[in-house]
Amino acid sequence: MKRDVINVLDFLGVSPKYEGYKYIIDGATMMIKLVKENKKIVIINLFNEIADKYQTNSCCVEKNTRVCVEGTFKNGNLANIYQVFNSISSYYDDRPSNKLFLTTIVNYLNRSK
Repeated sequence: MKRDVINVLDFLGVSPKYEGYKYIIDGATMMIKLVKENKKIVIINLFNEIADKYQTNSCCVEKNTRVCVEGTFKNGNLANIYQVFNSISSYYDDRPSNKLFLTTIVNYLNRSK
């Protein structure tokens, strides 16, 4: 599961140099597990769990994730970004929210299986 998330991030051109890279991996992996268990996903709870794991706070997790997503939409593989995100919607000229980014990755992985 984690390897699948990493493969999608590589496909999108997400740089592992960002602190938020590992948060996105953990967040998407947790979301996949929650979806499989038919549990409700609350993004702030997700960020709190990630923050606990890395001994930081949820604001840092949210900010670093946002910076990573912004960097991806500026410098990532734009053709692949549009392929993945246009399959969800056609209005992605700007970066999506953290929640939408994670949700899109999870949905993309679920559709490709």
